[in-house]
Amino acid sequence: MTRIARVGRAAVVNWRWRHADFPAPVGGTDIHPGFDRSAVAAWLLAHDKIEILSQIPSATLLLRGGEGATRLRLDGPLLLLSDDAADEDELSGWTTDDDADTLAKLTAGEFGESLRRLTVPGAAPLAVPGEVRLIDLFRTGSGGLKVTLAWPAALRGAASDGQVGGVVRHGLAYAGLGEPACASDMAVAE
Repeated sequence: MTRIARVGRAAVVNWRWRHADFPAPVGGTDIHPGFDRSAVAAWLLAHDKIEILSQIPSATLLLRGGEGATRLRLDGPLLLLSDDAADEDELSGWTTDDDADTLAKLTAGEFGESLRRLTVPGAAPLAVPGEVRLIDLFRTGSGGLKVTLAWPAALRGAASDGQVGGVVRHGLAYAGLGEPACASDMAVAE
């Protein structure tokens, strides 16, 4: 819950004592209670503790090429992470002609380039040590340019916050250290 509302544990304890309609714990312990994620989100929205974004924030990519690191932006990103390490992860989004040309050059070749850091809303920063490639480039009638990148899911890792890049562990969206791989049903107040 602290991650959803972006507050400390003391704020959650305070809300529990001050608001009679605060959701009851569904698990955990007295010290670290677990709450139903959908009930918590509904309560936070009803009490103006969080907002629903009206627009998806952009994704930021940091690619490492032969000439150094290149930072690119994708608007309206859609990140699809495979559950099977034998499949591929995909990232699509809208970009400029120049950034699309840069992506095409950096990801050309047999193995493509390393994705040192990918920051997408809703997922921990990801890193992919090679084989990132551009698999689709599509221009709409209105002139928008959509690109899709892919990489073997087995290469995915989480980029360390303390480093510019680098793989520190296998990463899954919405999972952190000590959490279950799928934390969609419960939120733990930490």
